[in-house]
Amino acid sequence: MANVRVRPTAFDWNPALELHLAGIDGGKIFYAVAGEGAPVLLLHGFGGEIWMWERQVAALSKRYRLYIPDLLGYGYSDRPKVDYTPSLFIDTIRQFMDQLGVSRASLIGNSMGAGIAWAFALTHPERVDKLVLIDGIPPQVVPAVRNRFLRWFLAIRHVPLLPYLAIALRTRRMVQAELMEAIYDDRLVTDMVVERQYEISRVEGTARVMASTVRYADEVARYADALETLRKPTRIIWGEHDELFPVAVGSQLHASIRDSELVVIKGSGHMPMWEKPDETNQAILEFLGRPPEQSRAGIPPR
Repeated sequence: MANVRVRPTAFDWNPALELHLAGIDGGKIFYAVAGEGAPVLLLHGFGGEIWMWERQVAALSKRYRLYIPDLLGYGYSDRPKVDYTPSLFIDTIRQFMDQLGVSRASLIGNSMGAGIAWAFALTHPERVDKLVLIDGIPPQVVPAVRNRFLRWFLAIRHVPLLPYLAIALRTRRMVQAELMEAIYDDRLVTDMVVERQYEISRVEGTARVMASTVRYADEVARYADALETLRKPTRIIWGEHDELFPVAVGSQLHASIRDSELVVIKGSGHMPMWEKPDETNQAILEFLGRPPEQSRAGIPPR
């Protein structure tokens, strides 16, 4: 199993967060806990980690028990030498919930994390209350990508070693450029944010994990037909200026999920929960707080 950097005992952006490890079949999952109430899992996207939810903790933990993991292979979680397939991530969430004694929860995911959330709800519907999908990947993820770098990366995903090298040789400047493509307001991409993301990207095994994740990206398409059978109250939140997946992708996801509604966050990119936290938190709390019988489609895009 690959080594990881020394895991933090506290985050500088929220020293009060409880940090723990949960053991699953593939290794150890690093996660944060905050608040009391009904359980809510927050799942980051491709290349992401816990810090991307830093602006949700204070608002959401007032009403809910938040569990925020670094997905297996990412952040400060272990990086076992396995194939990082959609089914692996789905089973990781199942085992994670089992370890925490969480029988049911609402799932909030961004990008790949949103894809894991809706796929988990399809395979384990009895364990999901509600879904919040933030700029989430659709089943046909490869043709949906509009970002030039990511399209190139997907195009080379089956070439031996090339995807690995493309990630392993990233510089701070390249990490900064990637963040600027995900975040609409470039002024928010400070040196501190770049360093935070760059340092975690240098953990041994990260390039192998990310290359493997992309290699198996096509497999999420197997859930395309099943998505229409999803019967969980779902709020889809989308950044108005998402350069990776435009709002049209969110509209298509909305059309595919019967019990869903779409909310567009103005002035934000691929990570509205971080870039426009007040608007996004309000959209999340309003939806999660509704009685189940009212959590149905009917709110038009705005």
